Amino acid sequence: MVWSDEFNGTAINRAVWNVLDNSSYGDGNEELACLMDRTENVSVAGGLLTIAARKEARPMVCGRNDYRFPDGRLYTSGMVTTKNKLNFEYGRFEIRAKTPLTPGTSKGIWPAFWMRPALGGIGELDILEAIGTGAGDASQANRVVQTIHYDYVPTYAQEGTFYDMPAGNTADGFHDYAVEWERGTIKWFVDGVQTYERNSSTTSWLDEAFVNKFFMRLNLAVGGTWPGSPDADTAFPAKYQVDYVRVYQRYPRPFDLRSDTVWAATALGSRLRVPSLAGSRR
Repeated sequence: MVWSDEFNGTAINRAVWNVLDNSSYGDGNEELACLMDRTENVSVAGGLLTIAARKEARPMVCGRNDYRFPDGRLYTSGMVTTKNKLNFEYGRFEIRAKTPLTPGTSKGIWPAFWMRPALGGIGELDILEAIGTGAGDASQANRVVQTIHYDYVPTYAQEGTFYDMPAGNTADGFHDYAVEWERGTIKWFVDGVQTYERNSSTTSWLDEAFVNKFFMRLNLAVGGTWPGSPDADTAFPAKYQVDYVRVYQRYPRPFDLRSDTVWAATALGSRLRVPSLAGSRR
């Protein structure tokens, strides 16, 4: 393991994490929430990072020019990222998390753990995505979506898998979600079970899109083109809880770590014992 956040403190580590504030970042997906930097939406306590989506008593103005909701947004939520602070090239990226997607009372809720290129451009790794369900809808209750996005306009190509958990669902307890990313090969896992694999012999653009350093994101969206809007049965606050984020590398290599004052190239020595990435479960 070359890096981890176990969330054992009483506040989020801002040397590593950015917390979006007053942001309508999800508008490209037609999401409904304003992303806020406040403890009601993003907090650390009891060994957990909690990102909470809330239905406010009255609409809140989001940002300076919210053209979609000029009178304010009824929903708030949170997103944290390591952009410009912690970037990695290759490795195993893993979280242990519990979603708020209780079947029947979570329509319109969309938790995610994903990665994007530190320098921008094409490429996206979706390690965990799932959407909530309304009353009488069991079609997505135990489903995890894991995807890569690559290529340029107008293709915006993507490949991925729907993995239906054999027992339970993402909200019934804490589950492990991971991706193993090496040059030319990407593998996804849920609770130690490999769910999907892509490599450069099967996926065009894979080498070009995934040869740079990436940063991590955790967020909880409300609404959007995929999950739809919350309904009368959707329970708020909806809490996405993360026990840890861990990064492993088979062959430790330098990664970017930016403190509040300096940039530093950080690498761990050869004495580090790194567990095998193949089919491992932690």
